[in-house]
Amino acid sequence: MTSLHAEIISIGDELTSGQRLDTNSQWISQQLGAIGVRVMYHTTVADDLEANIDVLRQAIARADLIVTTGGLGPTADDLTRESLASAVGVKLYQDNTALAYIKRLFESRGREMPPKNIVQAQFPVGSTPVHNPEGTAPGIDLPISHNDSETRVFCLPGVPAEMKQMWSQTVEPAIIAMDPESKNIIRHFVIKTFGMGESDMERTLPDLIRRGRKPSVGITASYATITLRITAEGDTAEECKQQAADTITTIKECLGERIYAERECEIQDVVTEHLLELNRRVSVLESGTCGLVSHNLHSVNGKNSSLGHCELRTSLGDEYTPDALTDIAREFHDAHDAYYSIVVGDVIDATEQSVARIHVAIVSEQEIEIEEFRFTGHSDIRVPKAAKQAINCLRLQLLTSADHDEP
Repeated sequence: MTSLHAEIISIGDELTSGQRLDTNSQWISQQLGAIGVRVMYHTTVADDLEANIDVLRQAIARADLIVTTGGLGPTADDLTRESLASAVGVKLYQDNTALAYIKRLFESRGREMPPKNIVQAQFPVGSTPVHNPEGTAPGIDLPISHNDSETRVFCLPGVPAEMKQMWSQTVEPAIIAMDPESKNIIRHFVIKTFGMGESDMERTLPDLIRRGRKPSVGITASYATITLRITAEGDTAEECKQQAADTITTIKECLGERIYAERECEIQDVVTEHLLELNRRVSVLESGTCGLVSHNLHSVNGKNSSLGHCELRTSLGDEYTPDALTDIAREFHDAHDAYYSIVVGDVIDATEQSVARIHVAIVSEQEIEIEEFRFTGHSDIRVPKAAKQAINCLRLQLLTSADHDEP
């Protein structure tokens, strides 16, 4: 089913205003990828009739499959029915079966259907209703023929629970039936890395990142974490896995310890898992990272049993210098019952125009290791990066300990 290209349209002022996050598009994209449909566009549009018509016309001209969410309620700002009919140049008709179902649904809840809900039984001519077993907003299934091509439009309610059930029961089987002979699927393989910038990563893996490569390798960056996403297409999940295997091996050989996971997770998740496996605890004293090291470690699974005493100070002392960090770190470690301690020093030379320096000490019973890190830019960017660097220092220490512990 690689010939199918899809567009997902999310409708609602609450989305375009930023009041609500569009999680529906993310979920639908994942479902489409699992059945071999490539999503080419995500579009978000406000509750405006002309804007909706314009967006739908654009989507019809460029996509084989369109899935919309939202705009199927009974109020004046629910415009999906009207805008879809206008976009394809047809009128609305009333489906009496859908209307009867909506009335029964209200009756089952001990209520009489308000007159305004009649509009939810209206559909563009040429479409069929998509049954909604949980709500009063049926979906729409509209095939469109244009310029020697076909586009299929599915309109679903914005309520996630209703949308997902309708997808599983009706929409996904209908999409698969569009090409029943195709067994193609898409699988994504994730490699999470830390400690290398995006441009350096691209220079390290030049052939893997080039456009048109199969399997493709995409890069995304977030606060010094680089995510590599390998996308493979095949008839089976095993075929996709085999297709991606050589690429994954090459990435591992090139990046080594910079890789911290092969799944969607944060670096603190991996560190916590290692600590729990070793039955070891870590205490944290931080100044230059504003409590983010403790916060990140504590946020794992809501409560991190590997996290010991945590302390935040505005400064490690009036006379603080990086040279004093060794004594401060050892004193803190000796005062608290933990196998490891992370101690983050004060920020030195912290302005947006200069390079800020932060020193991190990792303390165990055997040794103290101190690293200096340099950051530029606003503190909103600098501090989260520094906190991740501190946690990564412990991750590398744990890897070293594991190597030493092996027989």
